Amino acid sequence: MNNLITITDCKNCGQQIETYNFCPDCGAKKITKRITFKNLVIDFVDRFLNLDNSFIRTFVHLFTKPEEVVDGYINGLRKRYVNPFSYFAISVTITGFYGFIVRDRLNELLISSMGSFLSKEQLDAQINGLDVSYQYQSVLSFLLIPILAMMSRLVFLNYKKYNLTEHFVIYLYTYSHIVGLISLLLIPLIFLSNNYFTVAFLPFIAYFSYIGFALKRLYKMSLKKILIKTVLFLLILTGTFLLFVIGVAIISAIAAYLSAATEASALGGL
Repeated sequence: MNNLITITDCKNCGQQIETYNFCPDCGAKKITKRITFKNLVIDFVDRFLNLDNSFIRTFVHLFTKPEEVVDGYINGLRKRYVNPFSYFAISVTITGFYGFIVRDRLNELLISSMGSFLSKEQLDAQINGLDVSYQYQSVLSFLLIPILAMMSRLVFLNYKKYNLTEHFVIYLYTYSHIVGLISLLLIPLIFLSNNYFTVAFLPFIAYFSYIGFALKRLYKMSLKKILIKTVLFLLILTGTFLLFVIGVAIISAIAAYLSAATEASALGGL
């Protein structure tokens, strides 16, 4: 059987490529061989396991030199690294897989660790909260990133290197990177551990440590300065969380009052 295919135009954009190995218009490679198991394996290795692969390069460099990845994208470098939205999408896929795998086990750990401290209603509320966070994980992550970017811009207000949009790019990369990695590492730990606090709070230490490291490299700051900025960030985060809790409590109280008033009005009309 003849394994060669006659190609006269690009299958991606239609450009004439009879005398080319790559399309001069879109850059796609000219494929002249039929698909075999061997070239499927070669294509997989080339795309996903090659050390020159943009994903592997992005993953490694976000650990070793995050400033090169972030600044590269901000300054127009588009081919060397995975773009931040694609990296975020990969992270969301990983965390979705993580939630599917560990959801029931985390609920078990929560009940065993907190059952003696919380009432049944409080425990049910905690479990329901976890279930909602898993169900809407991708939406919550995408909403969290601009919040983190705004708080970070506020913390670094005296530095003019990055604007708000650029802080958004920073967190698309750094938050996606550390959350995706920790999700993968936590899967075996959750099934081996019997302590809910270990698997619930250790990730936060990893998150803040890595993001602090990345910001230190991006802003070329001393350890002392980045520690001060981290404390300030945590204070703003705590204040934001308290305002959110108070806002939810006020809205809940108003809703309960309006519901009770409506019910009383309905009963009065009978």
